[in-house]
Amino acid sequence: MDYTPFLQKQDEWLRLPYFEGKSVCSDRQGYRLRETLQPGWYQFRKSGRYLEARRRIEPELDAWKLPRVGGYEMNGRLFGNDSQARLFGLPTETDRPKFTPISARKWFDGHLLFHGQEFETEVETQVREAFEEGHSIEAIKGVTPALAQVFVLENARRELDREAERRAREEAARQQQQAELARWQETVEGRLSQALSHTGAELVSWRRNGARQAVVRYRIAGRRFECIIDSESLQILDAGICLEGADEALNLSSLPSAVREAVHSGRLHVFRPA
Repeated sequence: MDYTPFLQKQDEWLRLPYFEGKSVCSDRQGYRLRETLQPGWYQFRKSGRYLEARRRIEPELDAWKLPRVGGYEMNGRLFGNDSQARLFGLPTETDRPKFTPISARKWFDGHLLFHGQEFETEVETQVREAFEEGHSIEAIKGVTPALAQVFVLENARRELDREAERRAREEAARQQQQAELARWQETVEGRLSQALSHTGAELVSWRRNGARQAVVRYRIAGRRFECIIDSESLQILDAGICLEGADEALNLSSLPSAVREAVHSGRLHVFRPA
């Protein structure tokens, strides 16, 4: 038996496409790699049981007799009438119109390599217009299963994109409102309103009454009251009702509770009518 064909040839070079993993193959056999690469065509050198990638090269599809596969590309996959698979070698410098028919070549291990763009028919044009106008393609004759599937997927992706855009707008508006609320809460009016709202009271109006004083008018259960506070600490200076000298023990957040208690006990005496 002649073992010559099985002996290692020195400096043997191969020009093959790489897809994924740590292996490549030709029309005759498979080869192992020591590392993963970026998908593409390479010039390999045999090194023992392995191939070493030496440099990237231009695709050489036409140098091989490979079966043709047709269909439509979406998200880096080729959709045919009865199958779909990842498509390698797609051009990155230009975008093809949606629903453009393309052809691929099937490598010996089953991977698909982009070959070129095919001439489109009136069917693809009508499907593209239906997609752009948001219409159905049920009335279009000649739509293949592959084209119909890509149409459905493109519509689903567009709806998802629109939903994501809507949510992004809502989130941006929410964040803007929160920022505006935070800025408003840092103002005197914002601090007054927030302090009163914690106990169910409502700010009616306020005005400055000196360097660090403010006259505040507020509403509780339909009744209006007025008090004078320290505009920095919100401490009560004059509650506007009889608290038996305990005015300064309260602040604007606790005053409404004292007013309610006075109302419920029938001991409410208003000194500053609002």
